[in-house]
Amino acid sequence: MLHQSGKLSEAERLYRQILSSDPGHADALHLLGVIALQSGHREAALKLIGRAIALRGNVGIYHANYANALHLLDRFAEAIVAYQQALALDPNNADTLNALAHTLHLQGHFTQARALYQQTLRVNPHQADALLNLATLQLLEGDFENGWRNYEWRWRASSYQAARRNFAQPLWRGEPLQGARILLHAEQGFGDSLQFLRYLPLVQAAGGRIVLELQEPLCRLAAALPGIVELVPAGKPLPGFDCHCPLMSLPLACQTTLETIPAAPSLVTPARDRATAANFRWPQSGLRVGLAWAGSPTHRRDHQRSIPLALLEAHLRVPGVELFSLQTGEAATQRTQTSALTPLPINPRDFASTAGYIEQLDLVITVDTAVAHLAGALGKPVWLLLPAVPDWRWLLDRSDSPWYPTMRLFRQPEADHWLPVLEAVHAALEEKERARL
Repeated sequence: MLHQSGKLSEAERLYRQILSSDPGHADALHLLGVIALQSGHREAALKLIGRAIALRGNVGIYHANYANALHLLDRFAEAIVAYQQALALDPNNADTLNALAHTLHLQGHFTQARALYQQTLRVNPHQADALLNLATLQLLEGDFENGWRNYEWRWRASSYQAARRNFAQPLWRGEPLQGARILLHAEQGFGDSLQFLRYLPLVQAAGGRIVLELQEPLCRLAAALPGIVELVPAGKPLPGFDCHCPLMSLPLACQTTLETIPAAPSLVTPARDRATAANFRWPQSGLRVGLAWAGSPTHRRDHQRSIPLALLEAHLRVPGVELFSLQTGEAATQRTQTSALTPLPINPRDFASTAGYIEQLDLVITVDTAVAHLAGALGKPVWLLLPAVPDWRWLLDRSDSPWYPTMRLFRQPEADHWLPVLEAVHAALEEKERARL
């Protein structure tokens, strides 16, 4: 009961008390391992749950949680075997079916993953985590009709509970607004907000008077967007409104297909930031290229999308090309005295500052982070470096993006293989520099 109510330290103390008198108590070992897993101690979880399995190998949930620990350690092949062992003992466990499907999904085995998501939903038609995972696969494959609809299950999924808003006002589903005040609110990362600001004109066309709640670092940049009645930084008191819609529910409300994706938002860099960036000591000649090599370290799969600067920079040293750092946060410290990158004095707490410097560049090269969306929304040529299984918005098997006309995609041929990507970028950069001369 303590464990289920989230009082992990008290539950751990009791599990250890049990084990002190009965070292072979398999359930206590397993549940102590689950606490280790919940606390981020994945290797410890493997050892504890492994001991439980050695004592009682015929319990499906033991194998399932052992697999969960392997999955979180990115030991996917071993996790798949462990999930299969769990399902051999408990074949109709919807959580285990979904977890196996998600692991196969992340490995690029899309056909198998889809079949297992569907099997999960036959067992439990309301398994929200499976429906959300299926939605991201459908969106990745370009099935927007089903993908947007199933993406709404995120609000019941385990990973979204903290972000859920319980407004008394109704959710907007695309009906005529006839002058009603509608709250559009950010729900995920900076890049997500930048990507879906493009829907504001469609909401206005439906008759909505927009109150926009946005992360504060984006507010000054978004302030010039037309049609906003009121702009509210996230966390500040909200004014009155008649209905609401999360930004990432707008594609469903607007019935977006691949062919009807709205144009990127018309972001306007404030004059002060444009002037500050223009007065920077830019080189008089050479191709100006901005780099961002890392996303947020709190992102679950950041280690798969981010690239060590030393590896990236080594492949971008092309005569005539001047490299500038757009990176913020802890990853910015990867610059060393031997780095050829020139740091740009951007304000990491204000995207308007970054926008001013991006406007002065000829090209942005970035991993999948907010800089990609910002450069794309500004209409700047941007080369996006993607892992083998990318986020759903970048689709599959194409080098362009319907979300941003000026974007070019460079994809890993297989997981964790950045070298072919960087070689392709190097060749493209040489070609771009030759064309400039």
